Amino acid sequence: MKFIKWKSLIITCIVCLLPILLGAALWNDLPDNMAIHFNFYNEPDNFASKTFAVFGLPIMMMILQMFCCFINDVNAHKHGERKKFEMATKWIIPIMSIVLQATILFYALGWNIDTRKVAALIVGIVFIVIGNYLPKFDYVKNYNSDTEKARKINRFIGFGNVIMGILILLTIFLPPITTVIWLFLLIPYTIISIVYGIKVGRNK
Repeated sequence: MKFIKWKSLIITCIVCLLPILLGAALWNDLPDNMAIHFNFYNEPDNFASKTFAVFGLPIMMMILQMFCCFINDVNAHKHGERKKFEMATKWIIPIMSIVLQATILFYALGWNIDTRKVAALIVGIVFIVIGNYLPKFDYVKNYNSDTEKARKINRFIGFGNVIMGILILLTIFLPPITTVIWLFLLIPYTIISIVYGIKVGRNK
C-alpha cells in the first residue's frame, strides 16, 4: 500500500468530519428529529435522530472519501499521476460534506434554504470540473485505446459534462420540474457517451 497518498487521505477525511464541530456547537438548538433528505419541492421526506444527523452523516462521508482516495491512488499507480484531476476529485466529497451538512443543520434551525438549488449547484460544479479535466487524460482504461483515440473520447465526454453542468446550474433559476427533466436527460447522455466511446475505441 505504498502508493496510497496518506497525507491527502488524512486531510480530506478530517475536513469531512469538520461539520461535526458545527453540529456540536448548535446541539442545544437542534430538534431531536431532523430532516436529512428532501424532494425536488424542498419538502423533507426522510428524517433521522439528531445524533445520526450530527455525527453519523459526516462519518459516512468520511468512509466514502476513504474509498474515493483509494480508487484515485490505485488508478494513479497503474496509469500515472494526473495531479490536478486527482486533487479536484479528492476534494469533491469533503466540500459536499461541509455544504450539505451545513444545509441540513441550518434548515433544522428554521432557515429558509432551498435544498434543491444547493444540490443543483454542487452537481453542476462537479460536472463542469470533471468535464474540464477529462480532455487532459491520455488513456481510456476500458478500451485500451491509443492516445489519439483516448483524447478524442475524453474531449467528447468532457464537453458533454460541461454542457450538462451548465444545464443543471440553469435549473436553479427555473421551476423544480426542470431539475427532474435534467435527471432524465442523463440517461440519453450516458448512452450516447458509451456508444461514442465504443465506436471510437474500436475504429482502426
